[in-house]
Amino acid sequence: MRVLARLWQMLMKALEEVTIAPNAMMSAEMAIIRLTHVADLPDPETLIRQLQSNPPPAGGPTPGGAPAGGGGGGTLHAPAMRMSPAAPLRGPTMQGANALALESRLQVYARFDSVIDLIREKRDMKLLYEVEHGLRLVRYSPGRIEFQPTADAPPDLAALLGARLQSWTQARWGVSVVNEGGAPTIAEERDRADREAKAEAMQNPLVQAVLAAFPGAKVAEIRTPEALAAAALAEALPEVEDEWDPFEDG
Repeated sequence: MRVLARLWQMLMKALEEVTIAPNAMMSAEMAIIRLTHVADLPDPETLIRQLQSNPPPAGGPTPGGAPAGGGGGGTLHAPAMRMSPAAPLRGPTMQGANALALESRLQVYARFDSVIDLIREKRDMKLLYEVEHGLRLVRYSPGRIEFQPTADAPPDLAALLGARLQSWTQARWGVSVVNEGGAPTIAEERDRADREAKAEAMQNPLVQAVLAAFPGAKVAEIRTPEALAAAALAEALPEVEDEWDPFEDG
């Protein structure tokens, strides 16, 4: 009964971890590993029965080598027991440690935007263009990407993206293609925001007056005050300190 209660507690804890974990699949695999490890241990009742059915032999050799009964003509020496060195951790324990390390390493990429930032950081402009224009995201979790390709997406985009991410993060990524359910691409979202900004600018009376005064003119680019300030700061010359003039009166 105690073992069943313990297993029930572990199952409830595992369900709670799966519901709140960023990567539900990885959390479920960890729970299965823990349950598999516990399943190999005998319950307390079995251990007691084994001790009762196999008591230590009476009068057997003591750890020092002398008989337990004391008297006797000779000295009996028990054969030396050779302890084998500890084996390296394998099986469920090692798998669990690897899974925890993998999960912690992938938490840096909790959102798909983090993947895009990583591609920019690595300066893979070709892959960045293909992802922004050819990938309609369907489902994402750290280590797992499902997308619907656009008509002009390269056929090897899934394999290429998975290989690049595995090389950069030292973790395995599953990248797969589905036939439907994809969101707009990053390029489509960017173009839509630009079109909306231009349409909003066209409603400004000052812009309408300029377009009326210059037939054929059009709004080519929208720049926010923040973008203008950043561009001005980048183009500004560094401030030069006043140089000492030897002819200046002291």
